[in-house]
Parts: sequence; C-alpha cells; structure tokens
Amino acid sequence: MQLHIRDAVIDYDIVHRPVKYARLEFKDGMLRVIVPKGYGNAAAFIEKNTDWIYNKHLHLQRVIALSGEKRLEKKRADPLFYSFVESIVQRLQRELEVEVRDLTFRKMKRKWASCSSDKKLVFNRHMMYLPDNLIEFIVYHELLHLIEFKHNKRFWNLVEARYPLRQKYELELAAYWHLIKKTFY
Repeated sequence: MQLHIRDAVIDYDIVHRPVKYARLEFKDGMLRVIVPKGYGNAAAFIEKNTDWIYNKHLHLQRVIALSGEKRLEKKRADPLFYSFVESIVQRLQRELEVEVRDLTFRKMKRKWASCSSDKKLVFNRHMMYLPDNLIEFIVYHELLHLIEFKHNKRFWNLVEARYPLRQKYELELAAYWHLIKKTFY
C-alpha cells in the first residue's frame, strides 16, 4: 500500500501482532503500522501520526543520501581497534571522573554501544569501520551514562556541551549504520 503525505509517497503495510498498543516503525525504508490483533482503525491511527511519519521519512531520505557519500573505513584490524577504543575510554574516564568496571566488544545489529547500570560498556565491533571522530563521540556518549543513566534533558545537555553539533554526528552515524546494514546484513 502507499501513503501520500504532502510531497512524499511512502510504502507501508499493516501488521497485526499480539501487542497491546499500535505503533509505527520504519524498517528497510518501509513504514510498518503494527497494530494489535483485531484492531479495526489503522487508517485513523496513521492519520493521527502523519507529521511523525512524514518527518521520519524525510530523515531516512537524508540518511540514505548521506550514506552514498560515505565509505566504510577498512584500515583497522581487531586488536588495533580494541586498543584505540580502550585508549579513548581511559582518557575520557579521567576527564569525566568516572570509572568503567568492564569493557567488551561484540557485533550488535541494533546499536553502536551500551552501558549497564553496573558500569559495564559493550561496543559494537562494527565501530571499527567508522572515522575516529565518530568512534570518540560514541565512547563519550556511553561514558556520560555513568553520570546520567537516562537519555533525558540533563544527559543531552552534557553531550552538547562537548558536541554542540550533536545532531550532525548522529546523522552521520545513521548514514554509516545504513552502509553497515547494506554491507553486512
């Protein structure tokens, strides 16, 4: 099916699942309208969320266009990448006056990194394909979770104190994520 919002034509499908609430998601450039089984008014739900759908569609188009200008870095072997990230973690730990209890690496399909409440950091091995400045941005983001665990106003203020162009970094990360998905999955 197709949805026409302003100047955009957006492919979508409606998926009935055993969920409690209706929700929207974009997957591989296509809008999925996920609704509870027996949900009868998906059209009204779509209509209520047209602004979000349109803005998310525009964002995805920007990400896809930007990804065409990017290339994955292929210069790092695993040991070099690990030591590079560890050196950034050590430097930023001192700067932020925080302490990491454990640091690991693994391939992750949905995020660049994670930080647990017990101060354990996990970094996506796919980060090795990113430019150095984006790797440092991710490490800084995760270490800030040792100061403010949630993505709330205080957290984003801390990020933007160091990275006033945070949204530019996040757009670049989204473009690289698109490239990684296209290359490896």
